[in-house]
Amino acid sequence: MRDRLARTTLCLPTTFFPSSTKGVSMKRFLAATAFALLPALSMAQAEYNLRWAHYLPDGPFLEVENQFAKNVEQRTNGKVKINATYAGGLGNVSEILALAGRGAVDFATAPAGYYPDRLPLWKASQLPFVFESPKQAIETLQTLRKEFPSFDAEMKKMGIRFLFQQPLGSYYFLGNQAGCDTLAGINGKKVRAFGADIPKIVSAAGGVPVTLSTTEMYEGLQRGVVDYANADVGNLASLKLYEVGNKICGPIMTFTGHMMAVSDRTWTRLPKEYQDIIAEEAAAAQQRYLEWVDANNQKAIGVINEAGIEIVPFNPDDMAKWKAAAPDLIEGWVRESAKRGQGDEAAKIAARWRELLAQ
Repeated sequence: MRDRLARTTLCLPTTFFPSSTKGVSMKRFLAATAFALLPALSMAQAEYNLRWAHYLPDGPFLEVENQFAKNVEQRTNGKVKINATYAGGLGNVSEILALAGRGAVDFATAPAGYYPDRLPLWKASQLPFVFESPKQAIETLQTLRKEFPSFDAEMKKMGIRFLFQQPLGSYYFLGNQAGCDTLAGINGKKVRAFGADIPKIVSAAGGVPVTLSTTEMYEGLQRGVVDYANADVGNLASLKLYEVGNKICGPIMTFTGHMMAVSDRTWTRLPKEYQDIIAEEAAAAQQRYLEWVDANNQKAIGVINEAGIEIVPFNPDDMAKWKAAAPDLIEGWVRESAKRGQGDEAAKIAARWRELLAQ
């Protein structure tokens, strides 16, 4: 994508100016005209109008990311504008990171789990039944990325650069049938899944995995494509999934959320002062996210409760049985990495990963 210097030419027809200013102060007239044109002048100041492709609809769930974009614009005095297109308007969730890599968009937000072949190291951060909390998931990923350059190298190969990661709240099951709080209730039910690993977890519970993206869940529940959808409570509330599913159970599993990435092509064309501002605001957004996630979860639960729905805890004995029946996804990830010639690196990462989880 080319850098686009926003230029605005202000042209007024000669008939706009009155031939007579009788009773009208010319100074007042010109002042009023200038005031009316302020918005156009403001827009003209942007040197880089950058396109941001997001897979989710806009809403409170994205407030940290939207604030990131606003902060960049403010700190660059309007010279860098990050213009979001939400709900897959510039491409679906499984293609927008690749679009950023090709320079078709400047920023992209999507989960790594939708790119298991191109981001196999990063997709490990979205393995279910591994992490105990959103904070643990993010801090583990941050440490691994710092200690293993192969994470950033993988992104560079795709043509993108990591900015920050959403610490996704724990996942809950939602549907119209009671029973999502036990293995017996899930057995034989069609359960929403995505990526390569969540289907394995669903199958371990006796469920039937059905691939649905985040934005397909509402209609999928309405039409009976799935018996149970699943998402964190923030998305359950912001997408109003409780309107089509009044039985909610959990938490079930925890992993990292989507990532914010910038196209390498865009990055290399930005002046260093703008790169520094974006990097600083990305680091600040990562910290805000860690502070935000628990408060947002509680707010979302409040929205769900106000709709007359109570969240039922998953049976702890059944959860223990479920985890025992599920495959060791970290070990499975190492085996998959070995098939791609990354076995030694994955084994080192996995060993360090288990150390961090044990702390």
